[in-house]
Amino acid sequence: MATNELREEQSAVRLEENSMAQRHSISGVVQAHVTQADVAQVHPEKHPAAKDTAPSTATTRIVLEGISWETYERLLAETGEHRHQRFTYCDGFLEIMVPLEQHEEPTRLFDDFVAVFVDELGLELRKLGSLTMKDPTQQKGLEPDGCFYIQNEAVVRGVETLDFEIHPPPDLAVEVDNSHGSLNKFPIYAALKISEVWRLRRGILTIYQLNAEQTDYQETSTSLAFPQMPVQELPQFVERAKAIGQRSAVRELAKRVRTILGQE
Repeated sequence: MATNELREEQSAVRLEENSMAQRHSISGVVQAHVTQADVAQVHPEKHPAAKDTAPSTATTRIVLEGISWETYERLLAETGEHRHQRFTYCDGFLEIMVPLEQHEEPTRLFDDFVAVFVDELGLELRKLGSLTMKDPTQQKGLEPDGCFYIQNEAVVRGVETLDFEIHPPPDLAVEVDNSHGSLNKFPIYAALKISEVWRLRRGILTIYQLNAEQTDYQETSTSLAFPQMPVQELPQFVERAKAIGQRSAVRELAKRVRTILGQE
């Protein structure tokens, strides 16, 4: 592909943009690592899981079509573990997302909320944040907003390098998704055998559990990891944090949990 043609195609990339700096960050990753032969289409609306491309003020993202698995793995290797971008890959589609503060604040709060549940129940926890999880055999991979070992914490305690051919996947993944334009991550989570996913979208938290066939997810009102806990009330505490502060909201949740457990 000629240089001018490549530039024209890159200019057609559909960015859900909030700031010039974040847009340049993504463009740099694409230009540095995605070869001309890899970029077949740059139309996120063509993906069946991304029909609604309403803009988001919480993230900057692009979706590229026709990207090879090898390119995805090269991006992961060359950008390293401490990059700001997050990559999702499924069936030739690559999503590159840069989270902004409207996305990161509830994401970090969910870390604290899960810790409250664990502490009040006297359980253990291993938080691994946006851990890169991938299945080369099915060519699917992602980095959740948060992931946690709870039921299987003891199995992976102290393990420095997780190998999903040996170790179990995280018990719980959390997605804060304020944009309908993102890739559908559920086929990826199913391939990775993540037993439970919480998705916060537009102030509503939905709990999903992997079905018995381990092929898809079904909505449920009760958490597998925390069946006694008020999981679907968590968006209320996200909003409370905006009014009274994050730590105060966390303390309010802890009080709510102790009331449920009959400790107050």
